[in-house]
Amino acid sequence: MTSSRTALAAAADLLWPSCCAGCTRPGTAWCRHCAGELARAGAVTALADGTPVHAAAAHAGPARALLLAVKEGARAEVRDVAAAALAGSVAAARPAGPVVLVPVPSRAASRRRRGDDLVADLAARAAQRRRRAGGQAVVARVLALRRRVADQTDLDADGRRRNLEGALRVLGPAPRGPCVVVDDVVTTTTTAAEAVRALRHAGADVVGVACLTCAQATLSGGPPWPGG
Repeated sequence: MTSSRTALAAAADLLWPSCCAGCTRPGTAWCRHCAGELARAGAVTALADGTPVHAAAAHAGPARALLLAVKEGARAEVRDVAAAALAGSVAAARPAGPVVLVPVPSRAASRRRRGDDLVADLAARAAQRRRRAGGQAVVARVLALRRRVADQTDLDADGRRRNLEGALRVLGPAPRGPCVVVDDVVTTTTTAAEAVRALRHAGADVVGVACLTCAQATLSGGPPWPGG
């Protein structure tokens, strides 16, 4: 049976060649070199109010390529790799004890384009990994946009701040227990700061922010995460 599956995999590679999401090396979706680079990365910064932001890596190299692969390239086969890295960021933000993961909501246009809410999916996978390791983690999708916001890709820091200022609200009561805001990438920290503001305004205990990559981060030596 194993040999049959191997033969099928080889045939599939001939028809639909796979390549590493981090470096485009052929024959694998995520190579050992990129896995090692990501495992050794780790980055940290903070919001203006001092809330720590933990990232699996700075927004560069294999980590950036992985993010783009799952976000823009529809590479569903490496979402678990991204989720594993995100789980490490969550562990850095909340090393022990129960945690509530609160994903930053995607715009409706983004959900339609990708077919789902990428950040919510990564948060769910990261929470599952934490539970499998014996920890306690739940996902609370309580953040919502209270008004229409523009795509932030081409906005500068000031434009992003004005675009998102007061844009998020909490649906229902605030989550109970220590919360970690989850996003795929933190660039200017504007989105993360607005998410933290909305949650704390509702009474939530926000202990940090976790993301896959961060453009503002300083290398921290790499949180322990189960590489995929």
